[in-house]
Amino acid sequence: MKMGSKPDSRREAASTVELVVGWLNAKPNEGTERVAVMIEACHRITQLVDEIKTSGGPAAWQNPEVQRAAVDLNMRLGRYKWHPCVDPSMGSGSHFKLAFGIVGTVFDHARSVELYAVQWVVQHIDAVQKVRRCRVAKCRKWYYAKTDHQKYCGGACRQKDAAQGDDFKEKRRVYMKKYRREEGERDARAKRLANRLGKGKDK
Repeated sequence: MKMGSKPDSRREAASTVELVVGWLNAKPNEGTERVAVMIEACHRITQLVDEIKTSGGPAAWQNPEVQRAAVDLNMRLGRYKWHPCVDPSMGSGSHFKLAFGIVGTVFDHARSVELYAVQWVVQHIDAVQKVRRCRVAKCRKWYYAKTDHQKYCGGACRQKDAAQGDDFKEKRRVYMKKYRREEGERDARAKRLANRLGKGKDK
């Protein structure tokens, strides 16, 4: 799974991912958990393949860890069974709308959204790496990254994390300054004690 997909594919992925991200950020349930694990599995394969390319190792299909990750991902995909169907549409681009019905069950909205999310993952597999969770521990909101290096769901979390980072650095600086001062005082006391003991021996 390569990060750089074609421009048209990236635009289509970005325009259709909102429902997936919004659903993942809604109340957690078994469906969101299944899709989240699937997305993380895609991330893992991408990471492994990129590491192989960087290190000049054997091809991905020869790497046992990559193969195990791929088998696990395909097993998770294998649980989904659906068939294509079409509905009339009033859209300007087409008179038909493609949908996916769940095989052997009655219509269920929650299940259909899960299937839509899985369909999106499969159809936009190169863009799955951009579906991420905010790195701020108290947020962890899902988002679709606009850039490869984006790590936060938005500016507020980025600023919050930066402020916490600066606060930590300042506290660390104050702590180390106090530690070095106290360490110097301990060394000075030890030297004075050693000098007194040394003078006592000379008498």
